[in-house]
Amino acid sequence: MVTDQFQQKINTSLENKYLIDLFNLQKSLVYYLNAINSNAVLIEKLKLNTVKLGFSTEEAEFLDDIIIENTQCYRQAEIHSNILASLMDARASIVSNNLNVLMKTLNIITIGIMVPTFVVSAFSMNVRIPLQTHYQAFWIIMGLAAISCGLFYLFWKKKKW
Repeated sequence: MVTDQFQQKINTSLENKYLIDLFNLQKSLVYYLNAINSNAVLIEKLKLNTVKLGFSTEEAEFLDDIIIENTQCYRQAEIHSNILASLMDARASIVSNNLNVLMKTLNIITIGIMVPTFVVSAFSMNVRIPLQTHYQAFWIIMGLAAISCGLFYLFWKKKKW
């Protein structure tokens, strides 16, 4: 249930707090698995020494039940540990993919801004250029910049970026 709550919070939040909580849960689950394994070793020693310790038949059967329960607990905790590890890996992949998409979008926007800037800066040189003496030169250059933006937008849509 805790894992499901963290997963829901991670899906709706952009903060790292819930990822850190999920990591801490996974770390505590590793300690839990280690403790269960240690208990299994101790219970196995008890099982081997039932005669020396003077256990009755009922107590030995109860010890067998404890071994079965401990094994089931270990397997269930191991499954949850694997699920958490997979969830962390999947989340890291999703975050990385989202970052790639964001960087691609920002790169496209930067290139889109550079196109009209290039047009305007090319006509702003201190050298002889076409339209230098034309009375509508400013508006023609702004129109060329707008057309370059439009062409870039069409190219962007055609490539489905």
